[in-house]
Amino acid sequence: MPEVFFHVGAGRAASRWLQEQVFPHLRGVRYLPRTRFRQSAKVVRRGGDLPVLVSRQLGYREFTPAVEWFARLAPAARPILILRRHDEWLRSVYLREIKELRYVPFEAFIDFERDEGLRPRSSALFRERIRVLEDHFEHRPLVLFFDRLLADPRAFVRTIADYVGASYEEARISFRPSNRSYRDRQYRFLREVRRRWPAKRRAEPAPAALRWLRVRSRRLAWHAGVALGQVAPEQILSSDPLLTDQQLARVRTFYEADWQACVDYARRHNPGLIAGD
Repeated sequence: MPEVFFHVGAGRAASRWLQEQVFPHLRGVRYLPRTRFRQSAKVVRRGGDLPVLVSRQLGYREFTPAVEWFARLAPAARPILILRRHDEWLRSVYLREIKELRYVPFEAFIDFERDEGLRPRSSALFRERIRVLEDHFEHRPLVLFFDRLLADPRAFVRTIADYVGASYEEARISFRPSNRSYRDRQYRFLREVRRRWPAKRRAEPAPAALRWLRVRSRRLAWHAGVALGQVAPEQILSSDPLLTDQQLARVRTFYEADWQACVDYARRHNPGLIAGD
């Protein structure tokens, strides 16, 4: 069986950029993109001379089931986990909800008092994700941090390439983020649309074809909303901030112990590759 590396990506932590702009350009390793995750079983069993790099972006609901499935296939795989500080990460996740026309007030998005929000508080416990990886694989995960990617993306790519034993031509890699940042005005317009015309969230599962249609129609709607947000009159937009400094400070305080545990873990087990302070 070839040596296997498993990038366990999280949304809003450069996963898409790595999957599209970095991993395909690594030489000396066979890269399986997120769309071929279930096919990785055949590739790993088939073996070969090259190490295999598998990348999958996992939400909090699918994290443990996907890790369990992959660990049965390749228990000796070496996981790679990239973490982003909780306040920055949840801010980005929340703005994505607004962008995709799923606006709710932040207090209803994640509830730190009673844990009755749309997203449970445990969904942002990153040390637990490390524990899941430790429990299922023979090797400890390589834990890296998003802030170091922002500070020095070229050094960040070199770290991953060296870890998997790959080479690359830096000129072939685009260091521009793949996800476009939307201006405050456009987010405020999309928020106003959903405030005036709220939509019910569907709790029941739907057939794959219907889910695909819903996603495509929602993307078309927010593309249109982003365009309209550029020209919408200021007077129809609420001046309320999308997120307040107090809300972000609450997030950081609530998860401070979890973040420090992740940083301490990286210091102990990833010497020479430390970030996150």
